Amino acid sequence: MAHYYAPPLYPALPCPLPRASTPARCRELLQQTITQVREGTFPYQSRPLPRRDWTLYDRAATHEARDLLDLLGSVTDTLAERVPAWAEIPEGHIGRDPIVTLDRVRGLLWQSYRGVANRPAASELGLLARELGVVREYSYSTVARAYHDPEVLLALRTLLWLTNEPVIGEERGFAIDGSGFATAVAHHYASSRGRQRGAEREEGAFPSAPRPWVRNVANIGLDYQLIAGWKSWTDPTKGELSAFEEVFRMTAALHPGAKIQLGDGTLRGRWVVGEVAEAGMEARFLPRRDVTLKCLGEPAWPKSLWGLVKEPQEWLRAYHERSRVEAFWGAIKARNPSKVRKRTVHARVVEATLRAVVYNLRRLCYWQWVAGLDPIPDGMGPLPVEA
Repeated sequence: MAHYYAPPLYPALPCPLPRASTPARCRELLQQTITQVREGTFPYQSRPLPRRDWTLYDRAATHEARDLLDLLGSVTDTLAERVPAWAEIPEGHIGRDPIVTLDRVRGLLWQSYRGVANRPAASELGLLARELGVVREYSYSTVARAYHDPEVLLALRTLLWLTNEPVIGEERGFAIDGSGFATAVAHHYASSRGRQRGAEREEGAFPSAPRPWVRNVANIGLDYQLIAGWKSWTDPTKGELSAFEEVFRMTAALHPGAKIQLGDGTLRGRWVVGEVAEAGMEARFLPRRDVTLKCLGEPAWPKSLWGLVKEPQEWLRAYHERSRVEAFWGAIKARNPSKVRKRTVHARVVEATLRAVVYNLRRLCYWQWVAGLDPIPDGMGPLPVEA
């Protein structure tokens, strides 16, 4: 007669149970702590506020436009060396020489930074073509057509990757969260999110609205607050969880030495914790109130929650660094308060991705003053596209 091995309900934990504790008692402590956190009654221990030299921030703000103009040209020049096809005129074309991909990308990035429409963007391009590195000026219709070019979107995603090169190996961990950009003037994401109730809000579904949101998920570094993973889409049937795998894999490929991944209750699934553990990182996602320590096929699950039972202050101190990604969404929307202007799906995704790349460029300009960081990528790391 064959004997089958039944795995234990509670796998081996990283440290022994507290004295006089049982699995049932540990589950009770875990659920009690989560309830206190969600109801705002947990007795947190205060920590000292960090000291900042605000003079350096003032200098960074007053030099931002000049620094970003220089950095934009340097980063796109580095990309031209890495992917020459985007800076060269294709062979065999008929008629007038086309505008190369990177020249259009330079114009779109400056347009996104300034927050202007196509015609003013083309006008400013005539003034700043030399500083931006644009070989030949082009009209507003070329600006409009660039939003529909798949090569432009691929170049923007590669630039998002390239802007992380100055801080590779410097980040402790990341925090992931999603938000939406409005496509109508009378649209406000935070207000719509605040009107959500019950399971819809707890599940992390995007709020309903008369017009579709441009949905985004970003993974932000805890130390330099750069976007290390990004995805935009417009399909209302897809939630934040559907974008986690792509965003996290981009982050893990960029920063293989990161130690921790933070997120809200939307990402509380066991498969999410398992994927984070496979990348060599520790997952800290606040679960539901009725959570248990049962692994249910995922050994990393109880390990990710054990600190919340044994040392909740330490676990929550690290978890609440997740507020950095919420501050990021506030900053990027304060900088881009206007709606997404484009009408087609692809153009809206391009416009949202432009905001992400410009945010990284602005952060690098700030860190140049605040931390003495060299913002120009060395051009030596791998890229997600073939040269």
